[in-house]
Order: sequence, then C-alpha cells, then structure tokens
Amino acid sequence: MVDAKTVKVFAHRGGREWAPENTMAAFRQALDLRVDGIELDVQRCSTGELVVFHDEDLSRTTNGVGLVADVSFDELRRLDAGSWFDKEFKGEKVPTLEEVLNLVGGKCILNIEVKNAPVSYEGIEDDLLALIESYPHPETLILSSFDHYVLRNLAQKAPQYQLAVLADAVLIDLPAYAATFGARYFHPCFDSCRPDVVEQCHQAGICVNPWTVNGRKAWSRALKMQVDGIVTDDPEDLMVFLGRAVAVTV
Repeated sequence: MVDAKTVKVFAHRGGREWAPENTMAAFRQALDLRVDGIELDVQRCSTGELVVFHDEDLSRTTNGVGLVADVSFDELRRLDAGSWFDKEFKGEKVPTLEEVLNLVGGKCILNIEVKNAPVSYEGIEDDLLALIESYPHPETLILSSFDHYVLRNLAQKAPQYQLAVLADAVLIDLPAYAATFGARYFHPCFDSCRPDVVEQCHQAGICVNPWTVNGRKAWSRALKMQVDGIVTDDPEDLMVFLGRAVAVTV
C-alpha cells in the first residue's frame, strides 16, 4: 500500500522552485533535503558531451541563443545558467551528466530523461550507456524518454537498466506495451493519470511516478490515486506536506 510515508519524492529538474532548473545548485539542494529522487534532462552538445538541459533552445534558461545541439561544450560553459532565475545564482553553469553522476553518487534515485525530440541526437543511447557503464550505483538509475525508440534501443542494448515509459496519454493495455521494453515504470503527465491506470500498472508490477505535480490539492489527489512517486517542482514543501521535512543546508 502506497501512502504518505512511502511515496517517493522526485525533485523535478532538481527543484525548480528554489534554484535554476537542471543546475548543480538545484541538485545540491535536493540532496541536502534528502529527496528520494532527482529528475533531469539530457541532451548532446555539438562536441559530443552529454549535458543536463531541458529545452532544445538556450534562450529561456541561459543568456545564450541557438540550439544546444549546435553549440560546443566550451561555448556552453561560458553561458550564465542562473541569472534568469535570480541574481543570487549568477554564473551558474550548465552541468554535464558526468558531473551530476559524481555529485549524486548513489545518494538518491536519478531519473535521466533522454531528450531526442524535436532535435534528434542519433546514437545518444550509446553515449549514455558508455557514460553510466562505470557508475557504481546502477540500481539507482531510471532511464526515461518520450522517444520510445530510445527506450527500445536501451532495452536491447542494456536490459539491466530500469526503464520508464514517458507519456502524456492514457495508453491502451499499458502493461503489455511497457513489457515490450521491459519497463518497470510509467511516468505519465499528471493530467493523464487516473486511478484505474495506476491500479492496472500495479497489478502488472509497474510503478507510477506522475509529473509535474505541484501544490497540496494535487499532492492529495496523487496520494488518493496510490501513485508510487511524485515528481514536483517544490520538493521541500512536498516533504513538509508528507511529514518528512528535513532542513536544507544553505
């Protein structure tokens, strides 16, 4: 039975309420709070490095312009990824996935969303697998994507990793579909999440972690649906709501 004591708290992009998303500052605060998991997004820059960034375009969360895919890592590293959020975070950099792996070090679950649309990164699955091959805590990784071809490729190349089906839809016979990838998780948009879908998943041994669930009314609805985890922009308040608050070290 899933309840407030057992539901997992995932910091969406590290926690978008308290720090610029997908930055080391956000991830450090999430770890200080002792969240159960961190959700982040991975893309590839023009020189081949896997970087943690959500949008395909740089302009919303940095002072750069253009596509992540068209910018070298050196160029990307010179950008300010923090001032847009607050002057306190001026000079915050776009991190590599390798840096985040080194920071997290198995302290919590790391949900890595592989971005492959609208920009397509051919072979990004191979780059990801090469990077995480030496991560000493593979059991704490969940690999997800809206590109289900990516999930299929990951399942074929490295079936040892936990996969999550990302979708903003109510899928027909979800357990059978998830089984084609060996996926153990379903990560639906919260607006597409229903109690009957959650129950169907649980009967098939699939955990459900909806996104992005913000505010106490939404958290109450999620708990009533018996979800396994909640992906939220505000992990600190969610921890308070669940009665599991931990002081954040600033």
